[in-house]
Amino acid sequence: MKYRPMGSLGWKVSALGFGAMRLPTTKELDEETGEEKLRIDQEKAIDMIRYGIDNGINYIDTAWPYHDGESEIVVGEALKGGYREKVKLVTKLPTWLVKKPEDVHEFLEKQLKRLQTDYLDVYLVHSMNKDHFKIVNENKVLKKLEEAREKGIIKYIGFSFHDEYDVFKEIIDYYNWDIAQIQYNYLDIDYQATTKGLKYAAEKGIAMVIMEPLQGGKLTREFPDVMEILDNYNYNKTLAYIAFKFLWDKKEISVVLSGMSEKWMVEENI
Repeated sequence: MKYRPMGSLGWKVSALGFGAMRLPTTKELDEETGEEKLRIDQEKAIDMIRYGIDNGINYIDTAWPYHDGESEIVVGEALKGGYREKVKLVTKLPTWLVKKPEDVHEFLEKQLKRLQTDYLDVYLVHSMNKDHFKIVNENKVLKKLEEAREKGIIKYIGFSFHDEYDVFKEIIDYYNWDIAQIQYNYLDIDYQATTKGLKYAAEKGIAMVIMEPLQGGKLTREFPDVMEILDNYNYNKTLAYIAFKFLWDKKEISVVLSGMSEKWMVEENI
């Protein structure tokens, strides 16, 4: 595993991070409704997460709504037995559910219990956009996060983002963020935060985290135009390799998250 500076935070992060949004699932019968429901295959997921950590991944990212709330619970189980101390653990405040300032602490407490930990290395304001930014301001979210940081409950404050560049710049300039997480890949260079936003935030020393490096798997599909280009150059790497390399070649990027759902994906990505 290779490691990169985490922005200006003074520590090294694995180039590949484990995103716990697309963990392996299995169908189970819901006793209340009698219908089949997708649940995380806990044994498989825990094995994958621990394999990743054993092979150098030190950044684990989850969130309140992933897998209908089950992701945080499974990540907490995976980090038992000494694994918690080997990683930077990240989860996110469900911004859209915050109705009053006190909600921030309530969600944080519930998430700590789910994750079976007494602190978070990184706490992100989830899915920031123009409307969610208003919620953050109206409910004094950043003040509450600073209070949690003073108590040692969280170490670093950041946000994940889904909106246009102008909104991204406004949010970046509004606060002294530690981390920003954006959707970015070789097709999305002019989408949402854009390459311009990536560079702008990185120049401020903000650690840049990338999500959707493969566009949810889309960039691993063999599109004829892409394959023609690769054939012309006799480039025999996998499509996933090419997509990751595009990102890792950029010095502004600290860590690239992959939402891996099969162990072979973890092995190949590592």
